[in-house]
Amino acid sequence: MLRWITNWAAHHAPTPEKQAERAMNELRMALFQAEQRVMDAQMHADYYRARLTFLEEVSRRGIEQVSDLRRTQPEPSPAVRAGPKLTAAQ
Repeated sequence: MLRWITNWAAHHAPTPEKQAERAMNELRMALFQAEQRVMDAQMHADYYRARLTFLEEVSRRGIEQVSDLRRTQPEPSPAVRAGPKLTAAQ
């Protein structure tokens, strides 16, 4: 029985390699979440930048000219942004 307990303890002991592997998995998840927050922040910045541009146009030209201009233009395709490289999927 004592040999079994010793073998079990040796097999399940928190070795530095096991601790490093566990920490690596946690850090990968933290990196992924941080990258998601960066992409969300970029999306919010793009949204507010577009609103600000629109309001500047309205204040400069007037709402009639801006709304007429927006009606005649086709719907713009969303700009493709070169975002951060997602490294958590390694």
